[in-house]
Amino acid sequence: MASFYPLLRLLISLLMVAPLGAAEDVKYFVTFGSSTTQTGFRLDKSRPSASNPLGNPSLPGWTTSGGLNWLGYLITEFNASTTYSYNLAVGGATTDSALIPPYSDTVKSFVDQVDELRLEFATNQPWVSENLLVGVWIGNNDVGNSFAQDNKKSLYLQTSAKYIQQLQKLYELGARNFVILSAGPQHWTPLMISKGPTSQAKLKSAVELYNHYLRKGLKSFTSQNKQARVWFVDSEKAYLKALDNAATYGAPNSTCDNPDGRSCLWWNNYHPGTAIHRLLAEEVAGAVGGPWFSGES
Repeated sequence: MASFYPLLRLLISLLMVAPLGAAEDVKYFVTFGSSTTQTGFRLDKSRPSASNPLGNPSLPGWTTSGGLNWLGYLITEFNASTTYSYNLAVGGATTDSALIPPYSDTVKSFVDQVDELRLEFATNQPWVSENLLVGVWIGNNDVGNSFAQDNKKSLYLQTSAKYIQQLQKLYELGARNFVILSAGPQHWTPLMISKGPTSQAKLKSAVELYNHYLRKGLKSFTSQNKQARVWFVDSEKAYLKALDNAATYGAPNSTCDNPDGRSCLWWNNYHPGTAIHRLLAEEVAGAVGGPWFSGES
């Protein structure tokens, strides 16, 4: 009978450890951005769970794709394990409203979004550095709201500096893994195509300039923060893969739009539909890999 009790204690200890092991399998994806990333998440409502990794609202969330956006695909199709999403993105956001104003002064910029997260999780963070991935897709509105200005070089230098400051704040909060998406190729949107080749070329040049300074800023960030891992994803690759093969992705051409997000490559004349978002998620998953994502859905 004496030999029974050590065995019983061992079984109890294993049962007690099992839930902890399951919890450790959870990964966290904290994201910032604008309408192409937004899902309508609010920190004061339901938090992410296994049944709804977005937390609130229910999948696919309030997106501008007609269904899942790139974030939604990542945490449902390309996730290597259970991945909880804390998505602070807000439609219309710019990097810093003081530098490039959004369409409304009520829109939370990237700066505001980071401050909101820092205030909420100054203590008692649900993640640790090893299981936390930060994702940022900001810049579309920065460029879209400023591409016609003559001071783009100095403006984008300031914007890039402010962008990197936010990454530094997140690093100091414990983040070590970052996936950064380039400003999107807005010159390929139906809206800009309709405006003619001159406007299209000017916007293309602005996108390239913005991304140039962003890359330089990221290089400086990683050199100063040796523990940081940064994956830079060129968002244009996903766009062009779909636009060059519209029929393959269920669209009659590369410029039509449909609010169902599936019949055309564009949800409206400015925002991509689900096919481009899924391709973008595939690019991100392939770049980052485990332990957050798998290259195959």
